[in-house]
Amino acid sequence: MRSNNTFMVESELSAHRLLFNGQQIGTFATLQAAETEAAELAKSVFPGVKLRFELDFKWTLSDLEIRSATLQPASEQPVRS
Repeated sequence: MRSNNTFMVESELSAHRLLFNGQQIGTFATLQAAETEAAELAKSVFPGVKLRFELDFKWTLSDLEIRSATLQPASEQPVRS
C-alpha cells in the first residue's frame, strides 16, 4: 500500500502551521522554525531523508502561503537498473 507522507506549512502574517498528512503538528513563529521541525520529524521516522519545501500557493490579498514537501520511504522509491 502506497501512502504519501506530506508535510505542509500554511503561513500567514501571525503564524506558520505545520501539518503532516493533514493533521496539525504545531504552530510556529517563523517559517524556518516550522520547516526545521518538519525536517527533524522526517529524520526520526526515515533516517537519511531530506525535505525540500516548495511554494505551492500564494494569495497576496491575505498574505497566505502554502508550502509542501513530500517524502517517500526508501522501500517505495523506484529501483534503477
